Amino acid sequence: MNDEMNDALIALGQQVLERRESIGMTLETVYDRTKIRPEYLRGIESGDYKGFPEVVYIKGFVRTYLKLIGAEDLQEDFMNELDKLDKTKSPRKQENKPNNISKILNNGSSIPKGFKPASHFWLFLVLITALLGTAAYVWYAITYGGFDPKTFEFFKFGNSNNNPPTIISSGDLGVIVDGEIESVTLSEDETVSEEPETEPEPYIEVHAINDVWMSVAFGNAQPIFRRTLKRGEVMRWDLTNYARINFGRPSAAQVILNGKDLGIVNPSAKRSETYIYNPDGTFRRSGTR
Repeated sequence: MNDEMNDALIALGQQVLERRESIGMTLETVYDRTKIRPEYLRGIESGDYKGFPEVVYIKGFVRTYLKLIGAEDLQEDFMNELDKLDKTKSPRKQENKPNNISKILNNGSSIPKGFKPASHFWLFLVLITALLGTAAYVWYAITYGGFDPKTFEFFKFGNSNNNPPTIISSGDLGVIVDGEIESVTLSEDETVSEEPETEPEPYIEVHAINDVWMSVAFGNAQPIFRRTLKRGEVMRWDLTNYARINFGRPSAAQVILNGKDLGIVNPSAKRSETYIYNPDGTFRRSGTR
């Protein structure tokens, strides 16, 4: 067994496989909805992380996958085991990291064989060229306006009306308007407005207070979930359309809609009931208005 596999991750992967199959979802469907490469999905289900990118990316894949199939209760165990995997891989990366300083200095003894120092002539030529270019720029700026060597402040160029130059003091911003530089003062307390936070996607969670048989469908489609939810289990789905849920025991299930706890479905119910849950947070019992 290699470093990328351990018994805990294999066992967790098997649970993910069983959860996916229990809701009748194929790997192709998971790929279509998450865009996670199929080989990574198979690796998560088998506990084989060989060939995966860094652990931080693996964690992102796992979170997305678990959220899609409503298996967030496995997330904490996954994260703990992946942290252990990351710690076992990190020292090896450090050992394999090349020591560039040692290569260049040859362990401090001498310059490596074949290393040719740059010619002093070319270094001198580059230095002279830089100095001449700087001198030419300063001469041009002083002669034609644009730079005051006494105040080190920029001012706008003269115009046909022979108006005196307008000084743009430090803290101002020069903006070219019709060929001339205009001063624009920026307030120190101005801040860039932040983008408004996006609204969270609508979702629904069902918590099994006791064993409860459920059938879940979205819109007019066929049910995607039909089985008994064991006590303590939690299922979650994104609400891209209204959800139609039939509870065999409405008194055994608790619903959370868009983060709002709706409580027990119907504590006094004696038989199965069907409820409609909408993305806007409203809900009703089927057959009522």
